[in-house]
Amino acid sequence: MECKIKSMSLKKTMVIGLGPNYNYNSDDHSIWTKDNTKYASNHGASLISRTLIDFFQADYIDDFSKVEDYKAKYDLCVIAFATHVTTWRNVTTYADFVEKLDIKTVAFSLGIQDYSGASSAVNSLHPSFERLLKYVIKTSGFVGVRGPYTASVLIKSGFNPDSIISFGCPTLFKPLNKDLKIYKKTKFKNPLIVFHRTMADLNKNILDAELLGQDFLDEVVFDDKVDENQVVKKNELEKYKEQLNGQYTLDKIKEKGVFYYGFEEWYKKIGKHDFVLGARLHGCIAALIQGIPAVMIARDIRVEEIAKFYKIPFIKYADVGDLTIEEIYDKANFEDFNDLYPKRYNNFLKLMDDLKIVDHLSFKSEIPKDYIYTQDDLRESVQVAFGELAEINSRIITLEESLKKSIQKTNNKIDKIINVLKKIPGVKILKGLMK
Repeated sequence: MECKIKSMSLKKTMVIGLGPNYNYNSDDHSIWTKDNTKYASNHGASLISRTLIDFFQADYIDDFSKVEDYKAKYDLCVIAFATHVTTWRNVTTYADFVEKLDIKTVAFSLGIQDYSGASSAVNSLHPSFERLLKYVIKTSGFVGVRGPYTASVLIKSGFNPDSIISFGCPTLFKPLNKDLKIYKKTKFKNPLIVFHRTMADLNKNILDAELLGQDFLDEVVFDDKVDENQVVKKNELEKYKEQLNGQYTLDKIKEKGVFYYGFEEWYKKIGKHDFVLGARLHGCIAALIQGIPAVMIARDIRVEEIAKFYKIPFIKYADVGDLTIEEIYDKANFEDFNDLYPKRYNNFLKLMDDLKIVDHLSFKSEIPKDYIYTQDDLRESVQVAFGELAEINSRIITLEESLKKSIQKTNNKIDKIINVLKKIPGVKILKGLMK
């Protein structure tokens, strides 16, 4: 049994970054565009910040103007980020703030950018994000990442591998129960699809259940109250037309689609079902941490990384084919997840100890002496590294072949020009142009 404890000698903890409540303004998309980290547009992202707030009984801070007041009240800053390991995420506001705040700062919810097909698709970080991570490592020694794909991007960007700990996503430890297990019944009665628009490109059988929206792009489609002339809505509806079963999916959304503006409603809705399937990473995680079987449909390396790291059953888009929900459920096996989860929980506690923030946690637990990594973990890291090397080599070969063809084309053009010039009386051809 975990017990709540807080040392009286410590100041409080603050959480910054992803907001704990959905506060996207569908009437003014520009507000979100200016600061898409501050304005929560995805219940999955809110699950991250809420988990971290619970871990530390922390205050969520999004007003960065009271630095001196915060220094007097807080001695630990926890950054709630998600798919920020990428080139385009500008986090200058956060880097400026933590440097002025000048207190211990930690980050361990970092994942690779979504829609990436492989870690090699992200070859650099935004300068402001690099700056922020350097400050985190300076004050705490480590950064925690979701898995080897995310780690590889940081390593490519020059970060010391010894400062990067692959430990998963903190949301999977939200129950604070190392003995969490998923028990799968022979059959399910009440399935739920944690929906993403790209599922409209899969077979129709996959959509034969209630559909739950999760982010602002779902809101504009699921909620009839959103103005038809709203630019984001018009653009999103256009994208459905490009999908294999776009119109069918829109009809299904009208028939069985649900969107909640409150996080608690969204989370409780997931908890009322006995099987969850879909392309939403944290929609599936929200099921698993409530003890509900979930299978992830991996639409990118971000989802695949977490699924592999925890051995959560998953299926790639290319492998869905004509499979039904029942067939996917029948193939799902949670024994590996159940066996591995205590080891991942062990590593979560060990990271808290290495970061020297155990005393800030809102619960007390025995701290393990070492990290536990499996042979699969080591193989995965090697595969990621060699996979990237193989891709780089392939690109070099392609470039070399392209260069050879380009040189040959150029030589052919020169030969043609020389042959033409030879035919012109009185024109002398320099030896350097002759073969």
